[in-house]
Amino acid sequence: MARKPGGTKPQPPRRQDPPKPPPALLVNLPSPEVLETLPENVRIAVVEAAAFSGPLPPPTMYGEYDNVLPGSAERILRMTEKEQDHRIEWENDALNQNTREVNRGQWFGLVTAILCIGSAVYLSMNENPWVAAILAGASPLGLVARFLRGRQKAE
Repeated sequence: MARKPGGTKPQPPRRQDPPKPPPALLVNLPSPEVLETLPENVRIAVVEAAAFSGPLPPPTMYGEYDNVLPGSAERILRMTEKEQDHRIEWENDALNQNTREVNRGQWFGLVTAILCIGSAVYLSMNENPWVAAILAGASPLGLVARFLRGRQKAE
C-alpha cells in the first residue's frame, strides 16, 4: 500500500457484515451450525440468490409482501390484471388497425383497376389503341406482381 503524503500508513478497509436477507430467502440455506463448521474461505463462497420474472412473484415471496405492507399482495394482483387487460386491448387495436389497412389497400386496388380498364376502353374507342393496350396490360400486370410479391413475403 502506498503511503499518504502526511506519513501515515493507510488503513485497510474494515470488513462489514452483509445485510440479512428476508426470511423467505433463507429457506434453503444450511443451518448456522453447519456454516460454522465450514472453513472461512468456503463460508464466504456460500451464496443463494432468488430472482423471478413476470408480473407476479413466486408464492413463497407473495405472502411476504402482505407481511410488510398489508393489502400489498392484492394490489400486486390487481396491477397484474390491469396490465394484462391493457396488453390484450392494445393487441386487439393493432390487429383491427392492420385489418383496416389491408381492406383499404384492396379497395384502392379495385378502384385503380376499374379506372385503368375504363380509361383503356375509352382510349381504344377514341383511336389510341397503343396507349389503351399499354394501360390495359400494365394495370393487371402490376396487380398480379403485387399479389405475388405479397405471397412470397408471407411464405
